[in-house]
Parts: sequence; structure tokens; C-alpha cells
Amino acid sequence: MKKTTLALSISSALSLVTALPSAAANTNETAQAIEKIIVTANRTEQSHFNALTSITVITRDEIALSSVDSVADLLRTSNGIQLSHNGGAGQATSLFTRGTNSGHTLVIIDGQRISSATLGSVEFANLSLDQIERIEIIKGPRAALWGSDAIGGVIQIFTRQLDAKELNFTLGVGNEQQQQASLSTAIAHGDGATTFTLATQSSEGYDVLESAENDKDGYNRENFSLNGYQTLNEQWRISWLAKYNQGTSEYDNAWGGANKNAFDSYQWQLTANQTQGKLSQQFVIGQQQNSSIDYGNNIAKVDGSFFETKRLQAFWLGNYQINTYLNAGFGFDLIDEEVSAQTAYEITQRDLSAAFVRLAYDNNFLLVDGALRYDNIEGIDSETTYNFSTGLRFTKNSIISLNLGTGFKAPSFNDLYYPTSAYSYGNPNLQAETSNTIELLLKTQLSKITLEASAYNTTIDNLIEWLPDENYAYHPINVNKATIKGVELTLSAQLAGVDHQLQLAYLDAKDDKTKQALIRRAKQTAHYQMAYHWQQLALQAGLYYQGEREDIQWPSTITLPSYTLVNLSAHYQINSTWKVGLKVNNLFDRKYQPANNYVGQPAQYLLTLSYQL
Repeated sequence: MKKTTLALSISSALSLVTALPSAAANTNETAQAIEKIIVTANRTEQSHFNALTSITVITRDEIALSSVDSVADLLRTSNGIQLSHNGGAGQATSLFTRGTNSGHTLVIIDGQRISSATLGSVEFANLSLDQIERIEIIKGPRAALWGSDAIGGVIQIFTRQLDAKELNFTLGVGNEQQQQASLSTAIAHGDGATTFTLATQSSEGYDVLESAENDKDGYNRENFSLNGYQTLNEQWRISWLAKYNQGTSEYDNAWGGANKNAFDSYQWQLTANQTQGKLSQQFVIGQQQNSSIDYGNNIAKVDGSFFETKRLQAFWLGNYQINTYLNAGFGFDLIDEEVSAQTAYEITQRDLSAAFVRLAYDNNFLLVDGALRYDNIEGIDSETTYNFSTGLRFTKNSIISLNLGTGFKAPSFNDLYYPTSAYSYGNPNLQAETSNTIELLLKTQLSKITLEASAYNTTIDNLIEWLPDENYAYHPINVNKATIKGVELTLSAQLAGVDHQLQLAYLDAKDDKTKQALIRRAKQTAHYQMAYHWQQLALQAGLYYQGEREDIQWPSTITLPSYTLVNLSAHYQINSTWKVGLKVNNLFDRKYQPANNYVGQPAQYLLTLSYQL
């Protein structure tokens, strides 16, 4: 993209906010002063700032003010995450954390894995923003605490939870026949409460692939969740969770065939927490199930391509404060995975078990954090992984650390046992993909300015690639090796009552054998966002830039052009209970390609009316 175009976009976004009258933003200053507590980095509560890893926390208030309409686009606001999607919301999406493959980021909801056991990846289009309380994004390997898939990072989504008797209701309408509605409320029961959330979202969409059929590719989603807790006494607290999501999407297929997808997913979970002196422990059991069927274009739904994953999960976590400076953590994970499909797999079930231990030392100057984990996956060799970090707190709010870590991704059921056909079949002799990462990380906070900078190097071995044999039948093989180098800079500041955040990232991700860039990863990305609060008015402007990147165009690759998107949102608090909002994505209706041949989301507008009691 030409520099003049990028500069014009930045200038336009700036002028929309800086033209407003200056006012004190006491609410923002108070919010900045509140220390964020996170749990995903080390599977225990700790300060966001003291964790020796790169972390992004997206709160419920930030989700509400954001202009995005999908979970994937919300995640892209975190530095180091790139997307490749076949159109807008409701379409297939690949997410790359720090240049690793789409299946190299572990995605969990309230501690439970949600990926497809057949594909080995997550359908982000099936997730609902209305059900989310907050998101924690951990970048860098965390396999020593979470196991398979956590090579590039971990994303944990927490289900929405309100205060007792609180009521939230939102209606939204927009172009492309967008319709949205959500209702959340909470009821009290003794020393506890349960939150209920109902949500629906639909759009007629647009034509995402102009070279295929001439139609609009819309979607609809319906979601329900309940999330509750009960405090039993000073030591024990129990909680429960249940979720159901369903929906359909229309899409374009360049090769013909099915053009519709229907899905549903279930999740339930029971948790018991105990805190007694220096010891705390957590017991969790739950099940997650997702199914998907592709049909349409003269393929009846009953004859469609069907895949289903059932995953029963249980884990126990313990934490003991040995003394003022030393803390110990330990835990066990048990997972049972089962798949079913239209065509029978040779093997449809496997068990996974793991144990880990973690030690953390902090004497207010020196910080040391290490974890070791052993995973045993049925049908695959066991894996031992570690994380080790050491850091110095050279001022009260400044830490520099060196982080080392290993990771792995177990082959999916498709990789191992895909049903035999004339064109492809799985390889039960595959090994897990493995990684080694080293990172230098700096975090510092001075008054109203926060800086985070990191430089990292990741090598991945035994990458799985489906290759043809002499009969042109495709098989997965451990053949590739990749090296990924990157630098990230995130700068946040509050100036003249306006919150600013600038994110810059450089990525060099290459196949070691061919020396070619890994597809769909841009070398340069940038994200600039500002937020302004004045009396009853809240405004946010965001600019996202993604540089050139390679994509597949048989028999070679093609370079996709860079693009810049400008997004805006505004909320006005009419009174203590009613609020009106406007969200605009791709303000200047920029034409761009999120993936080769696919059309990016055109200008999109959504007007919302919200009630909160």
C-alpha cells in the first residue's frame, strides 16, 4: 500500500477524535489504576503485569465499545495475531499467532478445549461475542501448562457473568440486513448467582467469492448460556456452566459442491474450588461437543458431509504458597476424545493424560518461573515440554525477562485415521509437531504510558503436510521445518483525555527447506486505536494495516496486496438505563482480499439500542 494512503487513513481517524473538546477522563484514569488479574498464563491467579509472558486482556466493556462483529476480528486487535478468512463474519477463518499455523494456538472456553478433533482447529465463526465476559490472550509457547496446540499461544474465553438482579438487553440493525438481539440477566440464590444469556445474530451477507456463484453468503446464529456459582463456606465454592450454540452459513466453493454449513455445539462444566491457608485447589469436569454438516447446491442435508467431536475433560489444579517468595503449582489433565463422521474412521476414540509442576520465585527484584509437563496421547508417542523464564524488576513497574519454551501439536484424527479413499488417507505413523522458542520481553509503565516490546525466535519441526504419492493420492507426512522470527511493540498512553494504543509487528516466517515465506502471514502489521469519553459520549477509532503476504495459486503462490481498514464506534448514554450506539467497519469501503480470490467485508454499519438495569 502507498504511504500516502496509509497516512491519509491515519489522519482521517485522528481528526474524528481530536476535533472533540478536551475533557478530563476520570473514568479512564480510574480504570487504568485497577490491576488486572489473569489466570491463563500459568493456570493460577496472578497480576497481569508480573507474568513473564506477553498478555492481552480484552474486557467486557472493550468488547461492547468495539466496532467488530466477530470473535476473530476482536482477537486481531491483539498485537501478533493475523487472520485469513474467506470473506466476512460467518465465513471460515484461520488465525495465526506469531506466525505459527492456525492449529498452533490453543483456544479454550472456561478451561475446556473447543477445537475440532478431526480438523485440529477452531471454527471462530461459530463463537458469539454476546456470551463473552473477557478474553485472555497469551503469546508464546505454554504447552508445559496446557499441553497440545499451545505452540504460538493460548486464547481463553470466559463466559459472561453479571451481578445478581442485573439486566442487559440489546437490539441492533444494520446494512446487509443485519439483525442482532441479546438478553442477559442474573438471579441470586443465597451466597451465589446464575447468569443467563440469550443471543441471536443474522445477516444476508455479500458475495464472498465473485468467481463462483453469484449470490449473497449470509449467516445466522442462536446462542444460550448459563454461568453460576455458589459459595458454600469460607473454604469452598462451586460453579457450573452450560452453553448451546447453533447456526447456519452460506459460502462459495470455487470447486463446486456444497455451499451451506450447519453447526451446533454443547458445553457443560462443574467446578469446585477450595482455599485453605496457603493451599488452594480446583476440581473440574465437563464435556464439549461440536458437530458440523456441509450441504446445499443439490446436496441434501441428510446426504451432507458430517463431522462430530465429543470431548470429555477433567482436571485438578493445586497451588501452594511455600513462603513469601516461592510458589508451587501442580496439576493433572484427563481428556477423552471421540469422533464420528459420514464416513467411518478406522479409529474413533483416544485418551490423553498429563501431569505438570510449576515453581515461581519473586523477591521483588529477581523473578524465576519454570514449568515441566508430561503428556501421554494414545496412539502417539508421549511428549515432555517445559517453560523457563527469568526476569529482573529494575523499577517498581518495569520488568525485563528471557523466556524459553517448547511446545507440540498432536496430529488430528484426519491426519492419523482419515477414511481411505481414492485420493487421500491418513497416516497412523505420524509424530507430533514440535517447537522451540526463545523470547526477550520488556514491560514498563510510567505514569500514563505503558510499553511492551518483545523479540522472539521459534523453530518448528515435523510439520505435517499432505503430499501426493506416485498415484496422486494424498497422505500426511512429517516433512517440513519452519523458522519464525518476530518483533512486537505495543505502546499505550493517555494524552489530553484520549486513550491511545499503537501496535507494530514485524514477522519473518519461512519454510526452512524452500526458504519461501509461509503463506497468509504478512511481514508488517500495524494497529492504532484511540478512545475518548466525554460526559455521556464514548468514541473509539481504530486503524488496522496488514502488509503484503503470499497465498496459494496453483501451482505456485501469489502475492496479495496490503490493505488498511478504518473502523469507528460511538455510544451515547441517554440516561442511567438506556444507551444508543453506532458501529462502522471498513469506513471507507476499502476493497481488499483477506485470502486469494476472496472479497473482504465491504463497509458495514450497525445501530444498537441497549438497556441496562
